[in-house]
Amino acid sequence: MQHTFQVRTSELGTSFIKSVKSVFGNREVKITVETVSAAQVTPAQSDVARFLQHRKDHPAIRIEDQRDFNEVIDDLEQ
Repeated sequence: MQHTFQVRTSELGTSFIKSVKSVFGNREVKITVETVSAAQVTPAQSDVARFLQHRKDHPAIRIEDQRDFNEVIDDLEQ
């Protein structure tokens, strides 16, 4: 089985190891590290990266159950 993880070195941590373990379970694996040039990034990867950055820049907000939806829209437009 093969799986590709593409991450920035600044994002590496225990969560990366947990991800590898969750995909491969208790097996012996070979990890190869290589740099990725901008030319190697596919449009789909670029779209995902933009989406993740957008989600990070604009976190979800919780709306109170009793709040009028039109008021929420008015607040967003201001």
